[in-house]
Amino acid sequence: MVVLAVMVQFIFLNNTPNPNLTEAKVNQNPAAGKNPKPEEIQAFRFLRTRMQSPHGVIRYLVDAKSPAAFGVSESMGQAMEYTALLGDAKLFGKYAAFTDKYFKDPTGYYYWKIDVASKKGETTSALVDDLRIVKAYFIANEKKLGNYDKQIEKLAEAIYEFDVDAKGYPCDFYDGIAKKKADIVSLFYLDVETMEKLSKVNAKWSASHKNAIRILLNMPENQHGFYPQTFKIDTKQYIWPISINMVENLYTAIDAYNAGKSTSALVTFLKAQVKQGKVYNHYNSDGTPVNQDESTAVYALSTRFLALNNEWEAAEWCYHRTLDFQINDKKSFEGGFGEPETGLVYAFDQLEALLMLRMVEIKNDSQ
Repeated sequence: MVVLAVMVQFIFLNNTPNPNLTEAKVNQNPAAGKNPKPEEIQAFRFLRTRMQSPHGVIRYLVDAKSPAAFGVSESMGQAMEYTALLGDAKLFGKYAAFTDKYFKDPTGYYYWKIDVASKKGETTSALVDDLRIVKAYFIANEKKLGNYDKQIEKLAEAIYEFDVDAKGYPCDFYDGIAKKKADIVSLFYLDVETMEKLSKVNAKWSASHKNAIRILLNMPENQHGFYPQTFKIDTKQYIWPISINMVENLYTAIDAYNAGKSTSALVTFLKAQVKQGKVYNHYNSDGTPVNQDESTAVYALSTRFLALNNEWEAAEWCYHRTLDFQINDKKSFEGGFGEPETGLVYAFDQLEALLMLRMVEIKNDSQ
């Protein structure tokens, strides 16, 4: 949920960029389809064999000791999106069915988290996860994996009912016990592309889409392209975090780009980080790293963001840096994106790597 923030007015590897990189040819067109490369095949096999329960629930993480006892709807939505982009109608249908069976409350909203063994869910939704699930249905329809019009129509109504307030502002979550909606929205939750599609299915979403666009266009940023974390709906204030979480910031930047906002400051910052040889997980507001931690997800999202901005060389470097985190030890966790020493792999990182490999194509890839 929301990390401790303050109000303001207004892992492992050490690679350096290859100075001999030629311009990368990146194709940001997931609808075009492509044959999976070995890295992608291994990564998806790891997800299905090591991270997934017999009932189809993706565990939050696995390591050499034991897998996590819970799964989150975030992972299920990512898996639905990936299999839709992959064009696999059968697998998409399975993940969609698992998500509805185990994560959907009888009243219509999705639990953000469930216990893998008992299937008992936390009675709270998360807007970002709900939008990701319906986004996957839109992709499945577009790729003709089936007719999901009815599911989309139902979700358009349900997500609006539970995750949008009376004035049409998207909210972070719905608390099923208190039967209340959050009075804030995280900026990295504002998937304006999916909201626009929802507005064409259900007219109620038109105002919500416009509100989300307005929030993103009006949000401040600092000289490094760092954004606030949340928006207080009642006071219209932006809330900055104590430190910048790059996964969140990159998602916000992608949404801002799709809303029509310039993201050039973050592009410049990322290119400078690539030149230095690392993009870290967390930064202070002055652009210095909080610590030395890196992750698969940050590099995968950086690849996607830089590709959107036609920054080919930096995108290619981040693409290969993502692959550096894939474990190649056949005796333990081959195919996972994580720590070779401990076998620690987070589902989020694993699925962000898969989505990046599906969405961004490097031509003449020699690796």
